[in-house]
Amino acid sequence: MTVDNISLLIAYCMSASVQRKDADMVKPNKQLWLKQIEEIKSWVESKGYKLVFGTDEEDRLCFESKSIYINSRNHPETKYYTLLHEAGHLLISQSWKSFDRDMPMYASSSDGRVEKGKAYLVSLLAEEIEAWKRGRRLSNKLNHYVNNSKFDQHITENVSSYIVWAAECMEK
Repeated sequence: MTVDNISLLIAYCMSASVQRKDADMVKPNKQLWLKQIEEIKSWVESKGYKLVFGTDEEDRLCFESKSIYINSRNHPETKYYTLLHEAGHLLISQSWKSFDRDMPMYASSSDGRVEKGKAYLVSLLAEEIEAWKRGRRLSNKLNHYVNNSKFDQHITENVSSYIVWAAECMEK
């Protein structure tokens, strides 16, 4: 056996020994989601923001009130994934200069005409996707369980709605 083969075998054994939190290994329940929501709530509060659950509340991050609003009617798993996404927006805001450098039109969207422009719409879509990515990374950092298949469904459904909205804006 060559050194390269041994290295490959060691790498394989190490990767096989790492436990991955996915749907086959963890049986999530309401308590798990509530625990993880509480941990994200603590994280949000450590950033100087508050978490507000309200009946039929629009899921969003409000920079003015330094609050994240989440619809309390949703299933705990849905609330958790949505909260991750909104936390992703908070993470983007903390490193705004680098995001602004990549997507400068979004930062200068105070002019209504610019907001309807293609560059603005593309940058908004980019931010939405980036918020989902950063939310997933936050869950990994906190060692939380995420059903990646369901999380990806949330990404697809939500980003698709923004794509439809952007297309409608361009038609006007």
